[in-house]
Amino acid sequence: MQKRCRLSLGFAALASAGLLSGCVGPYIDDPTGVAFVDRFLAFLANPNVAYLLLVLGLLALIAELASPGAVVPGAAGAIMLLLSLYGLLQLPTNWLGPVLIIAGVAMLLIDIKVAGIALTVGGVVAFLIGSMLIFTPPWAELPQTAAPVAQLNPWLIVGTTLGVGAFFIMGITAAFRAQFRPLAMGRETLVGKTGIARQALDPDGIVRIEGEEWSADNATGEDIPAGARVRVVEVDGLRLRVERVIDHPERS
Repeated sequence: MQKRCRLSLGFAALASAGLLSGCVGPYIDDPTGVAFVDRFLAFLANPNVAYLLLVLGLLALIAELASPGAVVPGAAGAIMLLLSLYGLLQLPTNWLGPVLIIAGVAMLLIDIKVAGIALTVGGVVAFLIGSMLIFTPPWAELPQTAAPVAQLNPWLIVGTTLGVGAFFIMGITAAFRAQFRPLAMGRETLVGKTGIARQALDPDGIVRIEGEEWSADNATGEDIPAGARVRVVEVDGLRLRVERVIDHPERS
């Protein structure tokens, strides 16, 4: 005859997720209607859910790094990591698994700026091994004991590993390269163009070149008053380096 157990909220979450044997569902003395919260905690304590929240939280934080100023990915990532941490603390977690997962993601992130495929291979392997070791490995048989056990769906591990690899190879790599891409060649065409100093350059100020205003530095140290004609000699980021143009009167 199967027995019913009076469980605390934390262990009821494990039982609801099917991680405790010997009990038929959680029996909670719940006259105040806390069962809804307990069902949510049970959902977080599902090993597949905790694992997905961990991976998605890491990827969301990396997306925030790739696109600074996009607050939503960073906030969502932090929330998912906190929810994942709660689930992992309720489960029989092998903490070497999360460490390897984080190390694998870090190697994939570093590989974006490093030539070669060594870090890519190492990152994918570390992520895969961490995913297999975070709970009871998929190839191991679950013990027939009352002790709580957890095991990931092996297809979830395969799909997540492939998804993370694709995320870095296609999405994040493109985002970081766009962020650190050199200046567009169009700006280099400003070299040699002439314009007017809107402010005295002593040693910096504002110049107007081809209808646009630019921050500029005096490249020669020569006095450049407001209204003087200037010529661009160099483009340095979003600033121009200019010199004064002396108009010589035409000889008759």
